[in-house]
Amino acid sequence: MGFFLYIGLCCLGSLITNTFLGAEAASCPRDWLKKQGNCYGYFDDKLDWDAAELECQSYGPGCHLASILSPQEAALVSVYVKDKQGPASHVWMGLRDISGKRRWRWADESTFNYRAWMVHQPDNSNRNENCVELIYNTNFKLWNDKACTSPNAYICKFQL
Repeated sequence: MGFFLYIGLCCLGSLITNTFLGAEAASCPRDWLKKQGNCYGYFDDKLDWDAAELECQSYGPGCHLASILSPQEAALVSVYVKDKQGPASHVWMGLRDISGKRRWRWADESTFNYRAWMVHQPDNSNRNENCVELIYNTNFKLWNDKACTSPNAYICKFQL
């Protein structure tokens, strides 16, 4: 009887532990926005695109510079960034053209269907604008291609 009680308590402990771990995994870091099954984190630090992407990845598996996949998500990100931003700055998101051939890809490998380019963008000015920023004076609703080495604030995202 003692053996079966021991096994039962071990199983119960495992179940409780897994439940708590699941709750932990389904939360966002402090001061991040939790919406539509995703966590969004905004950072005022000015980094180039690659450094910003590495910083996002440091928050865990699946965290990248944010992909914006629909008009609804664009509206949500716009409001969030306006609310969080200190000094006025454009903001890196997770879209870039690694090949330099205008083949845009999301850092999180989401499908690139939704677009919100500013008029006359992307223009690849100086043939080195391979990363994409959200533009401050459009309330972060429209996109511009920019040299990846430029310093910007940035927004990270991961799926719960």
